[in-house]
Amino acid sequence: MDLEKIAFDKNFSLSFGSSNQKRMYGFCYEIFENDILKNQIHYEVEVNFLTDNSGRNCIFEINRKQFYINNKTPNSKIEQIAEKASQTIFPLRVKIKNNGEIEEVFTSNSSKKRWLSVKQNIIKYYKGEATAKIIDKIETVLLNDDLLKQSICQNWFFHLYFKPLYAEYTSKLRFKSIWESPVFGNQFIEYGAVHTIKDHYDNDDKININAAGFAIDERTLEEIMQGYNFPKKYLSEETFETVDSKMNVDYKLYKEDRSIFSVTGTFETKINENTQRKIQVEIYHFPENSSFKPWNDAALKESKRIFQSYQTKDEEDIIDVAAMIIKRQELNPKIERILGSVKEKNQFYIPEEPIMHKKMSFADKVKSVFKKKK
Repeated sequence: MDLEKIAFDKNFSLSFGSSNQKRMYGFCYEIFENDILKNQIHYEVEVNFLTDNSGRNCIFEINRKQFYINNKTPNSKIEQIAEKASQTIFPLRVKIKNNGEIEEVFTSNSSKKRWLSVKQNIIKYYKGEATAKIIDKIETVLLNDDLLKQSICQNWFFHLYFKPLYAEYTSKLRFKSIWESPVFGNQFIEYGAVHTIKDHYDNDDKININAAGFAIDERTLEEIMQGYNFPKKYLSEETFETVDSKMNVDYKLYKEDRSIFSVTGTFETKINENTQRKIQVEIYHFPENSSFKPWNDAALKESKRIFQSYQTKDEEDIIDVAAMIIKRQELNPKIERILGSVKEKNQFYIPEEPIMHKKMSFADKVKSVFKKKK
């Protein structure tokens, strides 16, 4: 069976085109040491695609559901407080760039009010000095827009879901990107990644994109874990071993609108000679039924392409519609019609009845407006 070639936009570019609709995704995050599972977190995420004032699909509303740790609801004091606090920011809206990355996080007064209410309940239920310190740290982030955005970008769902997938690829169907991934919580490792897109849809009509690379971070593992932003080797003559880590992430996009169907990623880091740490992340869309297909924007894209092709013509080839109408009116003056007797003339100007034409398609209307003068 021959696979169908991907219908790129201009050159080898992809664009996001989902209509207003909701999707439910499953999220799973696992930590392994030497291939032994140490921790697992999973939850469901509702994603609602919205449009901005210009009609672009660039607003995402995210709503996270119940949080599970090793298949159980949070049971320690710290876990419970963190869960209650994090829920106050949802639903959360983010604006994305054309390439799919986060441009802006919208914070609202309602989420801050929810936090103040939740905070009072936490203080009543959880006692002790440790609780007060946890609340102070959480509040510092929730009430500061910049720190909140930084914290959101450290979340693995946001980190992987909002990547520059909608870009112009080279003729070899690839492009390079820098990834800063939160491998150690709020401590990032910098990778040099190459995005490669397959030129055919797969057997399930999905677009496949792979992002793979190695750490280009010049810091040592210890420097990263301790929060240093620069490598000490520039301050010393000693030699240091930089962090040894690699990443591999596979994306599957729907053919119809290039929205995300699934993400599976692996990040492997050498801790020491005897220990290898691996993070595995999975995001899957849970469709409403087995026959689900997103809204297809192919017709809209074709209409826009036709319209744009006329817009780019030379100015002398485009008709000034207003001038054309005025000229026709001058050449064909309205007929004066007189009613009543000769002694008392009452003059009325009756417009001619419009001629009814067969209903035209959008593409035909566009072509008729921009026809060349003969």
